[in-house]
Amino acid sequence: MPLQFKNLNVQYRVSGSPDDCATALDNISIKINEGECVSVVGESGSGKSTLALASMKLLAPSAVMTGQVLVGGTDISGLSDSEMETIRWNEIAIVFQNYGDVLNPVHRIIDQIAEPLIKNGESRSSALDRSRSMLDYLKIKEGRDVLYPHQISAGERQRVLMAMALITDPGILVLDEPVASVDAITKSYLAKVINEQVDAGKAVLLITHDLSFVPLCSCRCEVLYFGSILESLPSHELLDAPRHPYTRALVRSFPMMERAKDLAGVRGVPPSMFSRSSGRCSCIFQPRCTQSIGVCSQKQPCATPRGRDGTGGVGGRDAAGGMDGTDRDGYVVCHRGGIATMISVKDISKSYNDLRVLSDVSLTLDEGEILALVGETGSGKTTLAYTIAGTIKPDGGEILFRGRRVSDIDRKELAKTVGIVYQSPRDSISHRFTVFEAIAEPLHIHDEFDDESGGRIESALREVQLPDDEYFLQKYPHELSGGELQRVAIARALILAPDLLIADESTSFLDPSVQAKVLRLLLDLQNERGISMLFVTHDIGVARKVSDRIAVLHGGKIVENAPAHRVIASPEHPYTKQLIGVAKGGG
Repeated sequence: MPLQFKNLNVQYRVSGSPDDCATALDNISIKINEGECVSVVGESGSGKSTLALASMKLLAPSAVMTGQVLVGGTDISGLSDSEMETIRWNEIAIVFQNYGDVLNPVHRIIDQIAEPLIKNGESRSSALDRSRSMLDYLKIKEGRDVLYPHQISAGERQRVLMAMALITDPGILVLDEPVASVDAITKSYLAKVINEQVDAGKAVLLITHDLSFVPLCSCRCEVLYFGSILESLPSHELLDAPRHPYTRALVRSFPMMERAKDLAGVRGVPPSMFSRSSGRCSCIFQPRCTQSIGVCSQKQPCATPRGRDGTGGVGGRDAAGGMDGTDRDGYVVCHRGGIATMISVKDISKSYNDLRVLSDVSLTLDEGEILALVGETGSGKTTLAYTIAGTIKPDGGEILFRGRRVSDIDRKELAKTVGIVYQSPRDSISHRFTVFEAIAEPLHIHDEFDDESGGRIESALREVQLPDDEYFLQKYPHELSGGELQRVAIARALILAPDLLIADESTSFLDPSVQAKVLRLLLDLQNERGISMLFVTHDIGVARKVSDRIAVLHGGKIVENAPAHRVIASPEHPYTKQLIGVAKGGG
């Protein structure tokens, strides 16, 4: 029995608001076939629970719903409560998010599970027997059946709700945060239960904020933001290959055992639910996006097939009704076709006299991504970084910056877009410059120094957590500690608001305490500004703490290039294994 949402809209009337309504869901189209589980993820307030309630027509009286909700082909949007009674719990059942609002505190667990069976005419004795079997199936300990809700744990109450939904054997299951209160072992078992229900032919709508649970039991994932679907993708690609900047930000926010990088939330704050009522002529994610361009604030994007070429938007189907989530490869709602490629390195080679430093190196760096370039001293890391920055000319191959050849871009224009934090700030900053003069130099070079530059410099210092008083501004490099000077170098690199930051061994000369502070600073700046970063380091242990992806350079060649947690957990090349082994103290 399939479940389908067709152009579903839900608004809530809110007394006293400017337009007297708030949009919770905007033109949602999803189809879940028999024997299929589709998951929906998104931040709190994105509309996930509203979608779950709409599937059972259980929305609050203040809700205004338009569009269609098809349960097994029947549009329930126009049915009365009495007509819905024959559908709810028989054809479609739900596991509610808040068990405290569902379980009756004065009735035993077993009686609450058996109630719908008895209501449908089954004998009490038979209903209780089936309910005990269901509790056993969900691994609720013997003897718990006669207890009351307050006498069992939160995780057990969650499974009781699952038992209540399964007991009538409905064709459709709606699971709203079914693993929010359970331990890892129970979560794994519940994934097995869901898969068994799917194998039995049920259509399952899974709503969860647990991103690691999605690939365990669903085939497709819908990413919901502010009431709209921004990306539809195969579930197995959620953690490793998201294509919308919002999806990537969600993944970065989620803790995983394999990932060591510090968590970073979605930058900025969600928009007001009331903003839609006055009309929208821009991408809803634009204020928080790391790759926004002019068109993003001028019109709504279309839904286009997912890809990695950075193209899309033109000729795509309208997100307001073009795709229903059945496209198996998925789609993304973005003017740039999803996460765009900033840097594309193709078959780069470089030699110094007869010494081959780089040999047919190819890699990409996406908008808003942190790529760690890892390798031993002399492996070609710095040469590759400066070749990307345009300061070293390669012998062969090409480098594209947002689709343009680096060799064709004016040197001054590129230098304004690419900031570099050099390996040794004492060598890269003139000893004759004060702190103020060092940070101001790029402004002078690019003819941007004016009456407001003093404020920009002070703001840059505060951003890197340094004093902005006159005493500090007039200090010289030799008067600063290594950590202070490195942060001055970072402020200098960021003063022109570049889109790409190249950090070349930017923490290698610092003690562990200062190194940790600088790394945290770089991560915070990257998240807040949304810039891309090429982080060059010989220390794979440091790389795993800061990067989204790791590229391992050995003998002038890229020997490994994958998401950071995959490289650390399952390295493929012997050299990468050696690096990790040494970092772990394995010799």
